[in-house]
Amino acid sequence: MLLVKTYLDKSPIHGIGVFAGETIRKGKKIWRFAVGFDRYYSRKRLAKLPKAAKEFIKLHGYQWGHEILLSMDNDSYMNHSDNPNTYFHNGYVIARSTIRKGTEITNDYRAFEAAFCAAFLKKKKK
Repeated sequence: MLLVKTYLDKSPIHGIGVFAGETIRKGKKIWRFAVGFDRYYSRKRLAKLPKAAKEFIKLHGYQWGHEILLSMDNDSYMNHSDNPNTYFHNGYVIARSTIRKGTEITNDYRAFEAAFCAAFLKKKKK
């Protein structure tokens, strides 16, 4: 669940991205997993879903430990950057530097399970 104001817009990185709807100070907590709002799936539970649902979750979710997490807000559109302006620490995504209003918010997909993100990162290099 995003803890700051955001909006979706066309991304110069890939498709649609998440943009800061306010200036976000360096060190500010901007996301956390909110039980009851955000979702998580075991691989077994994911396998039982219809194909379209699995494809959506694989595109917008990410592997964390033995579960696949899916944010239910704009966070699911956050794009990868080799030089992201956020990082994950103690259950929160935190602003690595001040993120000005209107700037795309990014993370490093490599911080999550590599196998789950490999398909996207491979496509990106082409």
